[in-house]
Amino acid sequence: MAATEFAFLVGIPTMFAATGYELLDVAKEGGLAGEDWGSLAVAFVASAITAFVAVKWLLHYIQSHRFTAFAVYRVVLGVALIALVPIR
Repeated sequence: MAATEFAFLVGIPTMFAATGYELLDVAKEGGLAGEDWGSLAVAFVASAITAFVAVKWLLHYIQSHRFTAFAVYRVVLGVALIALVPIR
């Protein structure tokens, strides 16, 4: 459980850094003047709440369930994607 919480906590600064990097890139190109800051604020709050709820749910889920369904899903998806790759 502690490792999972640590992994999520390590991701937070990474996401902030990526957002800051993108904002600096947009600022260098002069794109901040035409930005709708109200919509951006609403989107930020909505995504933060959604992320918080999703992480809380996932942490609760992994305390009481096994990863078998997730492992099967990943294997099936991997096989399907490999089957879709064209062979030269």
